[in-house]
Amino acid sequence: MTRPGSVASVVLNRPFGKALSYSIPEELQGQLAPGHLVEVPIGPRRDTGCVVALEDRSRVDPGIRLRPLRRRVADGYAITEEILRLTRWMADYYCCSWGEALAAASVIGFSDTCLPRRMLYRVAEGWRDVTLTPRQRTVAATLADSALGPLPMADLAAAVKTTTATLRRMQESGAVEEIPAELPAGPAPPPADEPPELLPDQRTALEAILPAVQKPEFAVYLLHGVTGSGKTEVYLRLIQEVMDHGGTALCLVPEIALTPQTVARFSSRFRQEIGVFHSQLSRREKRVLHEKIIRGHIRLVIGARSATFVPLPRLGLVVIDEEHESSYKQSDAPRYHARDVSIMRAKRLGVPVVLGSATPSFESMHNALSGKYRLLELRTRPAGLMLPPVRLVSMADVTKADPTRLTMLSPDLQSAIRERLERGEQSLLFLNRRGFSNFLLCPSCKWVARCDEDDIVLTIHRRSGRGRRVPDEPELFPGPLAAEDAFLKCHFCSRLYDYPAACPKCGETSLTPVGSGTQRIEEALRRVYPEADILRLDQDSAGGRQGFLKAWQRMVSGEAQIILGTQMIAKGLHLERVTLVGVVLADVGLFVPDFRAEERTFSLLMQVAGRTGRTNPGEVLVQTYMPHHAAVRMAAEHDYTGFYDMEMARRRRMAFPPWHRLVAVTLSDENLQRAEDAARRLSGILRRLGHKDRHAGIAVLGPRPAPIERIAGRCRQRLLLRAATTPAIVRLLRAALADPQWRLGSTTRLAIDVDPQDLL
Repeated sequence: MTRPGSVASVVLNRPFGKALSYSIPEELQGQLAPGHLVEVPIGPRRDTGCVVALEDRSRVDPGIRLRPLRRRVADGYAITEEILRLTRWMADYYCCSWGEALAAASVIGFSDTCLPRRMLYRVAEGWRDVTLTPRQRTVAATLADSALGPLPMADLAAAVKTTTATLRRMQESGAVEEIPAELPAGPAPPPADEPPELLPDQRTALEAILPAVQKPEFAVYLLHGVTGSGKTEVYLRLIQEVMDHGGTALCLVPEIALTPQTVARFSSRFRQEIGVFHSQLSRREKRVLHEKIIRGHIRLVIGARSATFVPLPRLGLVVIDEEHESSYKQSDAPRYHARDVSIMRAKRLGVPVVLGSATPSFESMHNALSGKYRLLELRTRPAGLMLPPVRLVSMADVTKADPTRLTMLSPDLQSAIRERLERGEQSLLFLNRRGFSNFLLCPSCKWVARCDEDDIVLTIHRRSGRGRRVPDEPELFPGPLAAEDAFLKCHFCSRLYDYPAACPKCGETSLTPVGSGTQRIEEALRRVYPEADILRLDQDSAGGRQGFLKAWQRMVSGEAQIILGTQMIAKGLHLERVTLVGVVLADVGLFVPDFRAEERTFSLLMQVAGRTGRTNPGEVLVQTYMPHHAAVRMAAEHDYTGFYDMEMARRRRMAFPPWHRLVAVTLSDENLQRAEDAARRLSGILRRLGHKDRHAGIAVLGPRPAPIERIAGRCRQRLLLRAATTPAIVRLLRAALADPQWRLGSTTRLAIDVDPQDLL
């Protein structure tokens, strides 16, 4: 805590990295510590930041006039010392400010409107030894004799017919004490399930990891298990071991959508409350969860990316399920990867990490094969169930057989769905394109509708309850739509546009919607199977957290007979009644201008195929225009090893990750010339400094226009820095940004993405 004459070093959630010094007002002397959130003046405005250090005033230049900080915010809340240290490392590694890292790591952010902790009051045990006025002593005796409290201050004052001001003075003297109100209890956990018999591979993996859990000691284990092989059971046994010895555990999942299933599975095993943390919680929910964790009421937290920083005391194990998922990477500053930050956190604490996936990221598999991680494999499914057979359906052949009808539901897929409906089983259809049609084309002049702000093709959406008659089968190129029946949407910035009655370029009125999204496939399914209960699940239909919970209940109960969705349904879900998976179009995303496009397509196909055959034999139909493409063919063969070897050889030739590391630097401005000038200046400085010995071996690629050249009305220029290690690139980049010849224009913005997961 502060001592008289102390100065507070405060960081703000702003791109600049320097901590600011503030004097501490007299009323806050002795009340502040590193990790506390405070409101400070910054120029003519106020902002909220985090105290990161306290210094003696004598160590600060006496010629500098310090402004006083204004107040402490979020009373009772503090960022722990462990998270302070972790975010200091994040700021260095991810080339962001410490304030940006801390704001992302803080459970409640840097909010100054967070609900205060509710406090109750009662007479202190040692009140007789405190100097009190006669009136205060009478009040204290009344409180002690009647055993009143703990109560809110106003209620306590009313009970003994005094004022809250009197009780406040008694609190200051130590005769009245405050205690946190009891937190609301979570739902009563169900009776614990009996653990199932372990398969040999599960037992081998468990026995390999247990010593690191029991010591504990830091180690990273990559649990590579085919879909449905029982990775979760291994997690459960390890977490139970940690909690049996008084520790806590953290389990990360890549999507909020997966938390209900994971919580249900874990709650059925553990007879205690489980914490759930993700970005959609309200500030009140986050604050209550934080209090429960700090007090030890919750010893297991399940959450998405932001749960990486939950301040669990005595953390003994970190589990990262579906570790390959790109959603673990934050898309804006600080652009951290939750998997890598969690590993660093575990390393600093000296506890083990378990990474689980049926399709491990190439980075993790490379680390395992090189000995940095330990590789453990689960090769079989329980109860003798085999991986489902995958049948490739050539859409080119389907089109050739009936060129008058360009369909997105092949006869084979329609027949397979019908069979499942007749047998009372579920079908799951995957298409990673939402909306009605992919884009709007003018057949005369080839104009395509694009967003005014972003260099993005607009997606066509049908208005609810409207539309022309749905044909028997969904056409790849549906005919014209009425302007009042549809609208256009940018899936990047969510901006909406009216559906044009004519081409704005040439006046053509017969505009053509091209391609199909989940909305259009849903309409076709309802036409073909009018008796079926059909559930569409994507960002447009989910309806937030509660909407997804209702949808999930319909899926697991079997009420929904046909489940159609985007990648929200492609991974992690355990649906016992699903015996058919249909991939409407496997080629979506295959030719995105990113070196990871094929890896993502392969992984997504293998993951969605794994949603079936978990209890009863299943089947997978994959519709594709490219059945011979390696990513499609090897996914159909469940051949992760073959695809990994082939793709890694290609990346080695191209000097791409994981053989080399990348940092992407983006310069943007509303004016293209200014963006280009800034990018050229920075690249010149980087190349000049890169010739020096201590920065040797770093390649500067570009600048070039980013694949998406304009976002939010800003033109984007891209530089790529490539080297054997990330810290080497970051050192060069920091040296360039500190170079006297570098200055960022007032309208130009700089974005740094260390270890980028996509290059769009």
